[in-house]
Amino acid sequence: MRTDRFQELEAFVQIARSGSFSAAGRVLDLSPSAISKLVARLEKRFGARLFNRTTHSIRLSEEGEALLHRASRVIEAMQEADRLVDQFSAAPSGQLRVYGLPSFALSQLAPIIPEFLLLNPQIRLDLQLGTEKIDTVEVGVDVVLRFGHTNDSTLVSRKIADSGWVVCAAPSYLSNRGIPATPRDLVLHNCLNFSVRTHAIVWAFENAQAEAGPIVGNATSNQAPMLRELALRGVGIIRVADFVVAEDIRSGALVQVLPEFTANAREPIFALYQRQPDQSLRIRTFVDFLCQKFSQSPWRLPNSG
Repeated sequence: MRTDRFQELEAFVQIARSGSFSAAGRVLDLSPSAISKLVARLEKRFGARLFNRTTHSIRLSEEGEALLHRASRVIEAMQEADRLVDQFSAAPSGQLRVYGLPSFALSQLAPIIPEFLLLNPQIRLDLQLGTEKIDTVEVGVDVVLRFGHTNDSTLVSRKIADSGWVVCAAPSYLSNRGIPATPRDLVLHNCLNFSVRTHAIVWAFENAQAEAGPIVGNATSNQAPMLRELALRGVGIIRVADFVVAEDIRSGALVQVLPEFTANAREPIFALYQRQPDQSLRIRTFVDFLCQKFSQSPWRLPNSG
């Protein structure tokens, strides 16, 4: 068990790295008041103020700067010891925090998580869902599942699968409104689009000579699962990631339209995690599991590239 003195150093280093008591508390899973008490005890033992605090900022004092380098070495040594314990442990263990897109997590992660937990009973999985890009260190996340490439050189990036776009609708809708033959025909249809505050979502197609006209409809949503539910009920045509609707299309609940115009549009899906000399066994185990399950992109449709 880590001693109180180590907790004090850990809180001090995390505040220096993240720039605030509250951010350090989120990473260490402690309340701001608990963080403040740890720092107060360390300052009392050290005999000096370690931070200069103002209303809007917090900065290291001269004494704090002197302590930071040595404290960081202590933290790194303890983390290295933890990694070695994981490396030589018979089984991965501990809490694993994962952040991912809601539509992917609900449609693809949720079905395989029971198997992962059964295979790794000593891992406690914390799944956080959202669409924002996050700082893994600041929010204390171990693995981020992200679509598309990242320019962050501090993160390891392992491709686990790829995804493409699918345009589809319910048979009932198509029987009433007809099937569009080209993207230009979408102007005659009720198209249910994503709603984003900062910009309009354009339905891009591979054939530039067959670009769609204005995409309009009587409902929008910021989440693909909601668009899927509306499409299943015959409200209109949607354009979403293939993993969201692949099973619906295979079962006939939804019908893919314009496949020849979307077949080649693929986007990689990556698992991102901190670059460390010896990565935690629980992180490696989880990412290896995802690669095993998703390497063939099991949601890929026969005519989707």
